[in-house]
Amino acid sequence: MWEVVGVYRAPNEDMRAIERLAARTGFTGNCAKRSIIGGDLNLPYADWNGNAGGNRGTQALINSVVWENGYSQVIDSPTRGDALLDVYLVRPESSVTCSGIVQGVSDHHAVILEVQ
Repeated sequence: MWEVVGVYRAPNEDMRAIERLAARTGFTGNCAKRSIIGGDLNLPYADWNGNAGGNRGTQALINSVVWENGYSQVIDSPTRGDALLDVYLVRPESSVTCSGIVQGVSDHHAVILEVQ
């Protein structure tokens, strides 16, 4: 069974959507649970791969969602212009068999994931 969470944060919205996401994904002791978080969070400068330090503000929330809960960002190509706006976090990463970007669906590129 998969848990699938969809999320959208408008460009001018505060960080409450990310705070709710962090609270929703809070550590449950079961990082083996298969889960996908997908959505447009409008955070083009965020580091979803854990390469940026940061224990304050937006990056701290992202680190809480991703690293403390065993998620991996599986899309590394821009989904709108030069920015990675559409985020797909998967747990466990090994369950993804294929991922790709499809152009021309809207002003963003669509993301397709195949999972086991």
